[in-house]
This record gives sequence, C-alpha cells and structure tokens, in this order.
Amino acid sequence: MANKINTIVIDTSAFIRNAPLQDLAENFYTVQNVVDEITSKSQLKDLAFLPYEVKIKEPFAESIKFVTDFSKKTGDYPSLSATDIRVMALTYEFEKQLVGTEHLKKEPEINKTSSVGSKNETQIAGFHMPTKQKKNKEEDGEGEKEEEPEQEPDEEVESAESEEEEESEDDDDDGGWITPSNLKEAQGKLGEAEINDDVPTVACVTSDFAMQNVLRQIGLALVSADGKLIRNVRTYILRCYACFKTTTIMTKKFCPKCGNKTLKRVAVTLNEDGTLEMYFSRRPLTARGKQQNLPTPKGGKHAKNQIRCEDQPMPQQRATRLARAKNNPLDPDYIAGMSPFATRDTNSRAAMLGINSSWSKRGLDNTGVAGKYRKHK
Repeated sequence: MANKINTIVIDTSAFIRNAPLQDLAENFYTVQNVVDEITSKSQLKDLAFLPYEVKIKEPFAESIKFVTDFSKKTGDYPSLSATDIRVMALTYEFEKQLVGTEHLKKEPEINKTSSVGSKNETQIAGFHMPTKQKKNKEEDGEGEKEEEPEQEPDEEVESAESEEEEESEDDDDDGGWITPSNLKEAQGKLGEAEINDDVPTVACVTSDFAMQNVLRQIGLALVSADGKLIRNVRTYILRCYACFKTTTIMTKKFCPKCGNKTLKRVAVTLNEDGTLEMYFSRRPLTARGKQQNLPTPKGGKHAKNQIRCEDQPMPQQRATRLARAKNNPLDPDYIAGMSPFATRDTNSRAAMLGINSSWSKRGLDNTGVAGKYRKHK
C-alpha cells in the first residue's frame, strides 16, 4: 500500500480476529481496557507476537465527555461500553491533534426521510431484469405465423435476424452488470455512500455497528476488521409501547409518563414537515420473563432488591468504618493506635458481600452488590 494511514486506533474485535493491520498504518494505538478484555490464551499469544508495535494511551477527560454526550444524542449510548467510549475518545483526540476539528460535527443530524421508488420499478443495480417486449414480439409473431400461409424464408434473412437478436441479447446482458465505469451510479441506486479514495490521517478499526454509527456521524474515518461497515447512519429515541410516549433521554429505564419499564429503542428520520418518522422492529413483543412472581423486597443496609420504579430508594452499600480506616505508618501525620499493624475487615456483612474500600469491586452488578453471597462461618 503506497499511502498509509498515519494513526490507527484499534478496538478489541481487531485483536480477536487477528486482522493484518501492519500494511495499513504507521502508528498503532489502543487503550488499556482493550488489552484487559482479551482473556483467551490463543488470543493473548497472538497479541504478544504481533508484527507491529501497539502503543497504549489513555484519552483525556474532555474527549471522553464529548463522545459520551454525542452518543447520547445519537441514541447509541446504551449499546456502548466504557471501553468503546474510550476507544472513540482516543480516535477523536488524535483527529483533533493531527487534523483539527473544523470538519467534525458538534451535534448529530437526523436523516431526512427518503422517498422510496415506485413498486413498478424493475431496474435493480447489479441484476438483469428481462423485459416483456421479447415475449410480446414472440406472441405477435406466432399469431402472424398462424394467419399467414406457410412460406419458405430465405437463408440470408434468417441469418440477419438471428444476428440482430444476439446483439440485442448481449446489450441487455451488459446493461445489468456492475463495471468500474458505472460503480458509483450503482451505489447511488442502492443508497450507499460513494467510495472515498483519499487516505485518512486518523482512523478507527472496529466491527461494532454502534461505534461505527457514532464515529461516522462525528466525521471520523473507519476501517473494519472483517470488511463490514454500516451503509447509513441512524438516530435512535426511546418509545414506550404501553402509552406511546417518546423521549430522547437514552439513559432512561422507565417511561417518564406511565412509569413502566416499557421503553424500546426505535430509529427515526425527519420528514419534510418537521415530524419524526419512526421505524419499528419486526420482532414481536413477548411476555418472556414477566410471568414469574416478583421476589419479596428485603430491608437492611446491604439489601439487593429488584429495581421496579425510577424513584425507588437504593441502599448506600457503604463499607464499614474499619474498612474505610487508613493505616499507613509511613504517613507523616500518622498517629499510632492500639496496634501498628494494618487490620482488615473480614467478618462484617459488607466484607462478605465484597464491599470494601481497599479491595477491588470486581463481580459487582449495577447495584454495587456482589452476585454471590458468601455464608458466615
């Protein structure tokens, strides 16, 4: 490849698929969370023997905030993880440093509703659709042959007619193929974006469609690890299928009108009169998981209850005073207590649930409570 991309930011999917990226760019970057997501032994082995050097860099808080706010406006925020946001923020940061932000969008734009072609249209790009003219001619010819008396045609006339038919068939076949000369015209008929031959300075390698949607709406370049790229960008909102209330706040879990947990994400486009056109999923709604009895709510300082409404009081999940106490004898303001040795809280309920300020909180769910309870000995 003659012209290479200056900087590429790599997502986890490229490492999992072991994509050959050494001929695409000069500099390769990623974040530490991407490396931490790779747990397979074979994938870690491939990561250790990559034919190119991958540098670890973390994005600034400003870039993370910009990408987070932008993804909330496009409606892709619930589908993105913290790692995805950091990868996009690092791509935006490199684009800002090397190219600038004049060509990037600050706010997403809602696509306008495109008028669908007539159903009678039979010309599809890349496909040859036979016309009915030949059939009509053949039928007319058969009718004429039945009415006219049988005559012996000349051999020269027959050969001329056969040559004309072959030429017309060749012309029809050539008109249905996609060639380099009519490639852009065929892409326009299919609704695809035209291919840009310019090599970008900064690009992001990912197979996540939600990430591709956000990056394309910002104006950043994309490189797919498996060759799959989104055709059109989309904007999403939340719609309640109980009271049909819509909201653009994608962090909502409950309907702001009826209060039920019945919000569903739908794609929207903008009509000419300013109204929104919604596109619903063909997948029907099911009652799966809604026929079982709800567990009885439990009280206590470390209760783990199911969230049923938006204003439900949540437990604080605080660690004990002993766990929050810091014991550092090398601290200049250290005051010796009963024992100079560090003590750990291992017997309280908070410690049994994994709620400890000095321990890691791996395995905790969104309520801050460990998934498995351990019994007291």
